[in-house]
Amino acid sequence: MLDLHGISRAAFDLVVASEVTSQAVFERKYRHVLEYPGEQSGPTGGIGYDFGAQTRAQIKADWGDKVDAGMLRILLGASGKRGDAAASYSRATRGQVDIPWDVALDVFCNHDLPRFLAILEHYCPGAGALGPDCKGVLWSIAFNRDAAGFVKAGPRYAEMREIRACVASGDLARIPGLIRSMQRLWPRTSGLYARRETEARLFEKGLAAHHPEEHARLEAVPPAPDPDLVVQVQTRLRELGYYDTGAVDGQLVPKGRTEAAILAFRHEHDLPLKPAIDDDLLAAMARAEPRQVSEIRASATTQDLREQGVQTIAITDQIKGWAGKLFGGSSVLGGGGVLAWLTDKATAVSSARDAVGGLGIPPAAIAWLLAGVVVLAIVAGLGVLIWVVAHKIEIKRVADYRTGKNT
Repeated sequence: MLDLHGISRAAFDLVVASEVTSQAVFERKYRHVLEYPGEQSGPTGGIGYDFGAQTRAQIKADWGDKVDAGMLRILLGASGKRGDAAASYSRATRGQVDIPWDVALDVFCNHDLPRFLAILEHYCPGAGALGPDCKGVLWSIAFNRDAAGFVKAGPRYAEMREIRACVASGDLARIPGLIRSMQRLWPRTSGLYARRETEARLFEKGLAAHHPEEHARLEAVPPAPDPDLVVQVQTRLRELGYYDTGAVDGQLVPKGRTEAAILAFRHEHDLPLKPAIDDDLLAAMARAEPRQVSEIRASATTQDLREQGVQTIAITDQIKGWAGKLFGGSSVLGGGGVLAWLTDKATAVSSARDAVGGLGIPPAAIAWLLAGVVVLAIVAGLGVLIWVVAHKIEIKRVADYRTGKNT
C-alpha cells in the first residue's frame, strides 16, 4: 500500500497522470529514456524526477539502492545539466536507461513526495494543515512550478504569492480562482492549462469535505484579476501620482495598497467606489491627467518635514549630529565645507610633522605621533562620509515629498 504522507489519492493520481499518464504509457514511452521537457529543465526520468536539478549526492540517496552501478552512473551524469546540455545528454543516453515502474513509483512516493511536501511547507506555511485534497493540490503546484514560486517576485508568480497569503489568512475560498488564473501562462491546448483546471476542481472538492465554511463562500468570491492587467493598472496609477499603490507586482490584495489607490482614483474621478478593475476604470485612467501637488507641498523644505515629525528627517538629524562630532564640526556641512574640512586636516597633518621635526624627537617617536594624527583624520573622514550619506537621504526624502511620493 502506498504511503501518501497526508495527501489524497486523487491528488497523487493527478500528478502521476500529469507526469507520465499511466503505467502502460510509462512502460512504453518513458522507461528507457531520460526526457528533456524543454527550457531550463534537466534530463527527467521516472515519474517527473528532474535529475538535472539534483546534486549527485541526492541522486545517489534516492536511486543508489534501486538500480545497478552502471545505471546509477548514467543517472549521476545528468546532475547539474540544464537547457541545451540536458537535451544533449538525453539524446546521448537514449536506450541505455531502464527504470522499471515499481522503482519509479517507489522513488516518487518515498523520496519526491515527502521532500516536496517539506519544501511546500517551507515556502507556503500552513499548507500541511489543510485537508488531503487541498494539501495535495498545493503539492502538485509546487512539484510542477517550483515551490519557491510562492515567494518569487514578478507578475508570473503573482497567483502563487497570493495563494500563500490566502493559506496564511485562512481565506481558502479564493484559491480555486487563483489556480484558474494561472492558466493565462499557457495556451488553452496545453496540458498545464488543463492541469490547473483539474487542480482547481479538486481543491473545491477538498473545501467541501474538510473546510465547509470556505466552500460555502465560493460563489461569492469574484474571479481573480489578471496579474498582467493589474500590472498595467499599478503602473498607470503611479504615472498619475498615486504613489501609495505599492510595488508593481501584479497583485490586487483585498484591502491592500493597490486596492486603496484604485478607490482613491475612483473617488477623485466620480466613479463607483468599488475595488474592481473594469472598463470604466481603465477608460478613466487612460483619459486622466497626473494628480496636481499643492504649491505648499511642492515648495516644502527640510524644516517643514522636521516640524511635521517625519521620521526619516529625525533619523538623519541624529546621524548627522553624531557624524559631526566625529569630524569635529556641527550637523551642518555643505559641499564647500567638505573641501574646506579636507584642506584643514591635510594642513594639520603637515603642521604636526613640521612641529615635531624641530624638537629633537627620535624618528620612531615622530612616526608614532604622525600615525596618531592620521588615525584621527581617518576617523573624522568616516564621520564626513556618514554625514554625506545621511544628507543625500534627506534630500531624496524632501524631493519625494514635493512630488507626492510620500506623505
